[in-house]
Amino acid sequence: MMPYDNYQLYQVERAKSPAEVRHADEQAGRLASAASSLFRGITRPWRARGRSIRPRRATCPPSLTSPPVLAPNED
Repeated sequence: MMPYDNYQLYQVERAKSPAEVRHADEQAGRLASAASSLFRGITRPWRARGRSIRPRRATCPPSLTSPPVLAPNED
């Protein structure tokens, strides 16, 4: 085990002040925002292309999409 690992264990186990927790939350939020922006930037051309090519869904009247209603047996 390296000396740095001991310090990491100490940091994990010790109680954090509210300011430290807030700072860690802000860092996590910035990281998530950056990853999201990167992902949106990578997928933007694909999404723009998919919008114009994708056909619109045809709408059918309810009578064509619902199952047929059978008459009751009269014995």
